[in-house]
Amino acid sequence: MRPASDLVFIGDVHLDRDDPALSPFLALLEKLGREAGRIVLMGDLFNLWIGAPELEEAHHRAVVTCLTKLRFAGTEVHYLEGNRDYRIAAAHRGEAFDAVSDLGLPEDWGARSIWAAHGDLVNAGDVQYRSWRAFSRSAVAWALFSAIPRGRRFAIAESIERRMRATNLEMKREFPEAVVRAYAAPYLREDGAAVVLGHFHVEKEIAAERGRIFVLPEWKGTRRHLRVTANGDMRFENA
Repeated sequence: MRPASDLVFIGDVHLDRDDPALSPFLALLEKLGREAGRIVLMGDLFNLWIGAPELEEAHHRAVVTCLTKLRFAGTEVHYLEGNRDYRIAAAHRGEAFDAVSDLGLPEDWGARSIWAAHGDLVNAGDVQYRSWRAFSRSAVAWALFSAIPRGRRFAIAESIERRMRATNLEMKREFPEAVVRAYAAPYLREDGAAVVLGHFHVEKEIAAERGRIFVLPEWKGTRRHLRVTANGDMRFENA
């Protein structure tokens, strides 16, 4: 990792097949690779990403190739699996990513303590979603899916992607600030600590008693990300 360099968080991107945002996004990654010591992708990089070679398409492969080059050039790359990501750690940790988690990662930078998570698990009371998320990522679910003939698996994945693409048109609920504050509280027990979340598609900086909560906007529509400088300053900025 480059000394005295910056940490950059990028929120949900939701790239599609034949997406005009793919080239600008790859250009951003290449630019950040020349100046950042670590890049953290906050999950939901694609509308659907199943970590299996037969289910990855040209837009998946283009991003994976770019990230792999960044890693070998000296930039750390971390990934926080979102609600549209499946088996990313098994497929790409050690290749495109140095670290992958479906729960969250400590992303301390300099003297600043930072906890980062995708954000879909902030509501501890949403038992139904948490149960579905756990099952859909389990070894049992993957074994059942893998037993389906290859061609049929691809058709199912395409069908899921079409349905998920439609859900990008609107967020289904207001921003749950009270729930987000409750989730962040255990990670904000020291002065200057920060929690970084994606998932909600809105840009927010929320002051807490002993730290701050940063919520990243979706990238495709805003072209904005969060930078943490080598001395610990945190700010949203345009790509």
